[in-house]
Amino acid sequence: MITMQGRFPVYGLNLQTARPGEILESPHEVTIDASWRTAWQSAFPASSRISTSTEYATGCGLEEIAIPASMLLNMTLCFSVEPFSQTCRYHLGLENARQEAVVREGDTFRSFTRLDRMGNTSRGDASVIHTTHILVNQRDERVFSLLKRSYYDPIPAPVDREASSDAGEHARYFTDIGETLLDRFQSVKSFPAAPMQDLSTDDVILHPAVRPIGWTENLALSTIYRNTHPIHWDSQRYGREGIVVCGGFVQSLVFAISDRELRQVLDEVLERSSHVNTVAPEDRIGAVSRILSVEQIDGHMQAVRIKTLGLKNVDVEKELVGVEIPAELLDDQPRKPSEIETLCQQKCPVLAGKIALQAVRTIIRPNS
Repeated sequence: MITMQGRFPVYGLNLQTARPGEILESPHEVTIDASWRTAWQSAFPASSRISTSTEYATGCGLEEIAIPASMLLNMTLCFSVEPFSQTCRYHLGLENARQEAVVREGDTFRSFTRLDRMGNTSRGDASVIHTTHILVNQRDERVFSLLKRSYYDPIPAPVDREASSDAGEHARYFTDIGETLLDRFQSVKSFPAAPMQDLSTDDVILHPAVRPIGWTENLALSTIYRNTHPIHWDSQRYGREGIVVCGGFVQSLVFAISDRELRQVLDEVLERSSHVNTVAPEDRIGAVSRILSVEQIDGHMQAVRIKTLGLKNVDVEKELVGVEIPAELLDDQPRKPSEIETLCQQKCPVLAGKIALQAVRTIIRPNS
């Protein structure tokens, strides 16, 4: 009897050969059109007119409705899963995520990932890898960039490896920094009139909206955005109860929920974010935010720095109105999940096990 054995392809970072300075190219190249924005906003509500109204967007100096920055962030993250993070245990956090070029319908995107630092934990049972991720358009312009920390299996010996001396032709994407959208908006003399709420330092906002990423939505988003990590969709391996929503999608829904009270958001920079408790499909996502500072820019814009907690399975109106929330949970200091859980158990039990995300970002708004 003749038998045959199949070859099983393996994707993600190869810890046997990975070196600092190495640049990984995603195999994905995707052209977007208006349907991408429509599909995105069907899952992540849009409250700022720059991403819903042609008249408002052109009044802000753009040629067409803005593509949501959160959509670009998830392209940057998800396109890198197949060559990089498909072997990752956990997504630890993001830093300095920002849009660097105007995006138009019909643009085509690719992504690149550079290994910046890598090392094993003190216990030696895992490793942490620091990376820079770049999204590039068909004109070879940097469109979006972010820094990421990821948790992997231990790096096999030798752990300390010589940095890659030749990163190849793609190294140029990691040296030239694109413009900020703020540069473009500074030339706008006045912004179109639109509803806004005044924001003041130390305001704490219990965002009313609470909504899930459903089972079908999670599968569709993971597919469209090329997130190939099986933990996000392979229920044969993990069971329905073991599927986890991609961290980028969780963050995007948290921000979408909170932006109704923060509009009109013209641009934003994510200072840092990290995940505290995992989110499964059908978990209900909510948010609470604290305004850390409000600064005027050139008289007609303001930069608002915000700490936001993403919540899961909390009825914000019924469970948090009148509740004293520890100030430590809403300051700008990064905290470990264990520290957050201890704070909640001791000072705010209603939030114990219910915080999914902590994030600090700065949004740019017109002056009201």
